[in-house]
Amino acid sequence: MSGRYYRRRYNNWYRGGRYYGRNRRYYRSSTVRRASGNMRAAKQQADQSTFTINIPSTIEAANYASVNPFDPNKTVNYGVYPLNIFEQLRKSEFYQSYAGMYDEFKIDRIKIKLLPTEFTYVATAGNGENGGRYRNVTVYTAWDRTGLSKDQLILLATHLTEQSTEIGVVTTNQNVVTDDGDGLFCIVGNDITTYSSAESRVINPGTNTSIVRWLNPKTIDEKGQWVSTGALRQWYKGYREGKFYGIPTGNKNNFLLTNYGDVEVGTEIIPPDEAVEDDTAVARSALKIVSSANKDNPCYLLEDTGIKFKPTLLVGIYPESSATNTCKFNVETEVVCTFRGLRKANVVAA
Repeated sequence: MSGRYYRRRYNNWYRGGRYYGRNRRYYRSSTVRRASGNMRAAKQQADQSTFTINIPSTIEAANYASVNPFDPNKTVNYGVYPLNIFEQLRKSEFYQSYAGMYDEFKIDRIKIKLLPTEFTYVATAGNGENGGRYRNVTVYTAWDRTGLSKDQLILLATHLTEQSTEIGVVTTNQNVVTDDGDGLFCIVGNDITTYSSAESRVINPGTNTSIVRWLNPKTIDEKGQWVSTGALRQWYKGYREGKFYGIPTGNKNNFLLTNYGDVEVGTEIIPPDEAVEDDTAVARSALKIVSSANKDNPCYLLEDTGIKFKPTLLVGIYPESSATNTCKFNVETEVVCTFRGLRKANVVAA
């Protein structure tokens, strides 16, 4: 070992004292090591950043019975609101900002706080002015980790015409757009009480009540599910009276045959590639067609084999009554997301 090299090493270790020199050397080494690791991760598109995204919104939940349009001998309960977390993220301006910077993301933790703001209630044993008692509203919430099944959804597409561009919206020859009652309905109804994650909370008039629900990914598939930031797509335009409406029809030939007249109420639509003897026979599965158009879309409500973790909070009123019970909520959604695959900025002019 040369004396010059030894003296240089000696000075680095002992200049200013042993403790100071070692501490300083360790600090500089860790900084360089961390920067080098970040650079290597970036070159492999594996660099990660974790953000907490807060999303305020409003929803409306209810519970009312109606005749099943596909089986008049049965009834179904509408009104349970399926709050899809990916759809909440898609609507967030902060998520859109991060989505423009990164390639993929995954969900690490979810917190939802429901604040009832307005609800209807009925009086029993007379009205309130004559000493009657008001009926409380019981709110049920439950987590569905994978999305809803096809048996929990009904798609009504009974008013499609040649001018139709969206399910649930009628466009007349004068280009007047109105809501016609068609759309996608969640029919979980009273079955929300059968979920193992179901919790209930009673809402009384004049009381301050909040409902808080948490959800964390548990399995390896859920924890390791990375979703493309560009995969979140809009599939409807609005929600009203228990239905999602404004669902694009895409190619109308997928829904309508040679007869463009109104479809009989209670029927579904038959794809044109299926052999039928009667042109006016429109039966089979409109839900299948819409679901195919939204395959691999995490925002869509139906479960998807390609998306193992599709967290959805179900919010409903129990039980149903002769008068429709409706409850409106302010929703505070907090989602912890990890993003990876940072993109470079566009080239700017000098």
